[in-house]
Amino acid sequence: MPEPTSSYLTAKIASMIGGFLGGAAILTFIRPKNIGEAFIRGGVSVGSAIIFGTPILEMMSWIPTWENQLMVGFCVGFLSYSVLGMIANFLLKNQHKDIVQAVKEIKQLTSDEKKDDK
Repeated sequence: MPEPTSSYLTAKIASMIGGFLGGAAILTFIRPKNIGEAFIRGGVSVGSAIIFGTPILEMMSWIPTWENQLMVGFCVGFLSYSVLGMIANFLLKNQHKDIVQAVKEIKQLTSDEKKDDK
């Protein structure tokens, strides 16, 4: 059985490496417009993996080994920039709406999806 990571620093380094690899992997699917955007994506991927890697691991009740930290960091790094982009697009689309209208739109979208599932 693998041993849990012995230090906080080891866990964060493993998450950081996983986030970097996940961010590099997503760059092959969604090409950046310039080198600056690539660095921003890498920073977002690494930062989110460092922040969210360990809590996600604990939430899933997995043993905090460096392999698991690396894997979760990769997944978080791979998805983080896309999620951030979706939120930014939603906010840009709804910037002229009142918050009540935006909430109604979200509720309508989720209720439509529930109807489609049935």
